[in-house]
Amino acid sequence: MMMHHMTGPLLGNIIIIALFGLSTVACFVVAIALLLYPGEKNTDHPKYRVLRDDR
Repeated sequence: MMMHHMTGPLLGNIIIIALFGLSTVACFVVAIALLLYPGEKNTDHPKYRVLRDDR
């Protein structure tokens, strides 16, 4: 049976895929949360330029 040299245990591959998938989802959640609720009260802050109605 031929095996690819990068093939490892299935469980190890699943764990790595799950960890990187969860970290990617977490990054998107944080980015969207900081975009919608930047925590800055100054209306001239650069983050608010993204949320302007005229864009």
